[in-house]
Amino acid sequence: MKRFWLLALLTFSALSLTSVTVAQEDDELVIAFQGGAVTIDPHGRNETTTLGWQRHIFEPLTFFAPDGSLIPVLATGWENIDELTWHVDIRTDVLFHDGTPMTAADVAFSMIRAAQDPNSQMRGGIGQVAEASVIDEDTVEVITSSPDPLLPRNLERVTIMPQALFEEQGDAFFENPIGTGPYTFVSWLTGDNLVLEAFPDYWGEQPDFANVRLVNIPNGATRVAALLSGEVDIAEKVLPQDFERVNNSGVATISQTPGQRVIYFAMDFERVEGSQGMLDGDPNPFVDVRARQAVYQAINVDAIVARVMGGAATVASQFDPPTNEGYNPAIERLPYDVEAASALLAEAGVETPLRIRLDAPNDRYLNDALIAQAIAGMLADIGFEVEVNTTPRAVFFPQLNEFDFTMFLAGWGSSNTVQTMRNLLHTRDTEGTGFGGTNRIRHSDPDVDALIAEAGAAFDPEARQQLLWEAMGIAQLENFAYIPLHYENVIAGVSDDVEYTARYNEYIFAAEVSRAE
Repeated sequence: MKRFWLLALLTFSALSLTSVTVAQEDDELVIAFQGGAVTIDPHGRNETTTLGWQRHIFEPLTFFAPDGSLIPVLATGWENIDELTWHVDIRTDVLFHDGTPMTAADVAFSMIRAAQDPNSQMRGGIGQVAEASVIDEDTVEVITSSPDPLLPRNLERVTIMPQALFEEQGDAFFENPIGTGPYTFVSWLTGDNLVLEAFPDYWGEQPDFANVRLVNIPNGATRVAALLSGEVDIAEKVLPQDFERVNNSGVATISQTPGQRVIYFAMDFERVEGSQGMLDGDPNPFVDVRARQAVYQAINVDAIVARVMGGAATVASQFDPPTNEGYNPAIERLPYDVEAASALLAEAGVETPLRIRLDAPNDRYLNDALIAQAIAGMLADIGFEVEVNTTPRAVFFPQLNEFDFTMFLAGWGSSNTVQTMRNLLHTRDTEGTGFGGTNRIRHSDPDVDALIAEAGAAFDPEARQQLLWEAMGIAQLENFAYIPLHYENVIAGVSDDVEYTARYNEYIFAAEVSRAE
């Protein structure tokens, strides 16, 4: 197994670092996360924890309310002029943290950077923006390369930076980043903690807490211990096995809501030979769709939800959650059936036993490492000898980006189905549109690409939904591109000293936390 022992060693080392202590200052809000921001560049990483930390400092043009509805942030409105043209109205009472006013030029600059910079991971959502220009002090004209009826939602990917300062400083800008958000930057230790102070000239409502620290505590038990000891005020992703302990503590409770993140299983079916999670010389069975369907039917998702997740999840019949417009209620999950799975492998000519490495993070999703172990046991029933390799997210995701896998477990959360399909199912075009940027399995189907393009250009919501249904039907039920497992609940442990309600999209913003009355 290539790199298996090195990665296993890194996993052991990371799991050993569980004796984290967080000394809380007076009048300081401390929020503990399962991970930390990997960059402060607001367009550099499309990943929830990183975006959540950054967006205390930087703000997008639009965002989503806790109920999922689209709301204006730095944009105040938008108008569709024709199929390729939009006018976006912006706030004129906004200051950057250095006291300079935010201008329409800053907005236009940030749009182009998010949409066109080769290092931007926002391109999969906003990559159709071809031009952005200033009409007047509070209006920006946006020209798209193709019709984009979902542009107002996609503007959530555009966080605003001060053009002049960034062009003057270059990458040094991120050593002391300046945004428009409710909090100013104090210090950041990569992946570990971010210290913030309230911005007194913030255009919106002043937050309850003037001093905030976001900390990374990867181990779930350690996060709970920090919550119950009073070292942190909020702990995200409390594991289901700790619910009773928290709720009975007398100092904290669990806030929980259904989430939009799907946990999924994926396989390499692009390489006939040389797949990185197999022994050298072994042919890759997953190039045959029957082998991928066999894995689908060998995984008992009901058991995972009940036994591993303790009910804090919902079985997924498809990639999109029920709240998304792309969700198709007619799609039913294929039954768990070991005999049918074994028959499919035999039809595909797959010889067992077959030794394969399964990669998964151990600090990104609820019980991610335990889910991987459970799946390994289930795949043993169809003759797979699975070596589970769980690593910290800082190792896991770069590994995926280098296509160093044969099977992996991961998650995806988005309220925008078109964006999901562009990122995960569209043929990779990382040099152009940015579509397929997280399509690590390298799924490529011209019919799916065409349907995604047509759906993305459809201004009629009903027509768009039908196109999305057709595209997902091909990708999921014919190609078995990904195996959806479950939608995980969004869970936070909340101290009795503060008030906070978990968001469906997993973000925890200090400005939404208030003092308990």
